[in-house]
Amino acid sequence: MNAGLVKKRTTPNERGRVVRGAARRCMQVPRCTAARMYTKRGLNVMVNVGWIGLGKMGAPMARNLAKAGYRVKAYNRSNRSSDIGPCERVGSPAEAARDADMLFLMLSDADAIRTVLFDAEGAANALKKGALIVNMSTIGVDETKAFALEFAGRGIEWMDAPVSGSVQPAEQGTLVVLAGGSEAAFNRAHPLLETMAKDVFHIGDVGAGAAMKLCVNAFLGMTLQAVSECMAVADKTGIGREQFLNVLSTTSTWSPLLSAKRSSFVEGSYPASFSLKHMVKDLGLMAHQVAEVTATAPALFATYATFLSALANGLAEEDMAAIAAHVAKLGGSA
Repeated sequence: MNAGLVKKRTTPNERGRVVRGAARRCMQVPRCTAARMYTKRGLNVMVNVGWIGLGKMGAPMARNLAKAGYRVKAYNRSNRSSDIGPCERVGSPAEAARDADMLFLMLSDADAIRTVLFDAEGAANALKKGALIVNMSTIGVDETKAFALEFAGRGIEWMDAPVSGSVQPAEQGTLVVLAGGSEAAFNRAHPLLETMAKDVFHIGDVGAGAAMKLCVNAFLGMTLQAVSECMAVADKTGIGREQFLNVLSTTSTWSPLLSAKRSSFVEGSYPASFSLKHMVKDLGLMAHQVAEVTATAPALFATYATFLSALANGLAEEDMAAIAAHVAKLGGSA
């Protein structure tokens, strides 16, 4: 499928009716407790889910999926403690993938994905033919297509489904999913994606979701760079960043992003919701994509350079909004 954006959206009340309806069907179908049921063209379909990646985003996403009634076997590369609710924690990627109809990945980058898929006890050889891999990590478009090609040869379909949103939306199940893949794969995964998201978009074929996510995050980075520069000038001029933000918040240029980061800008404290090092990675992927399609993006490259400088100056683990502190320091207003 291509040719345009398809958005499927349900309200929380509608999602509740879906879950309650599924629960009623479960009481009527033997052994239904083994896995969540959903109805497709009148048929009840059993779904076993594997999940790999239980970080700040992955843990609440997997938890919401399990709370909706799906049986989820979840694995994390580290032994970090995380609340995964009704998920069953397993000891290897292969265990998470074994018998899974769908395997969800929520990891930091393509290298991490390769590790959990292809290392010893990796998921790739444990997956059955006909399974669907749903990659919710943010990686490059060419990396996405390469993974899809690799697994097509194994009889396994790949769908990119990165998300827009950070920790709080992940916990609340209000992320935005940007999916790329066949229409059949999208329809198959859609009921599960709805447990994590307020909006689920089918952007196009494999790689389209990855491309959209890079565009969204590039815009995010450039917005942060722009407001950081203006705050630095406001500070040095004497009007101050707080007054600048007060005025900006009354204009059409204000946004939910700026509202969310406002207190960090004023207080100068940047606890990580989306770390600066991850923004650097995404801007680098976008820069690569710009070169791949021979586009022009001077603001992107300027932003990428500033974020790289912030990374080199020890801000890797701070929130991406800490770019404001770096820009202020560069201009002598910190």
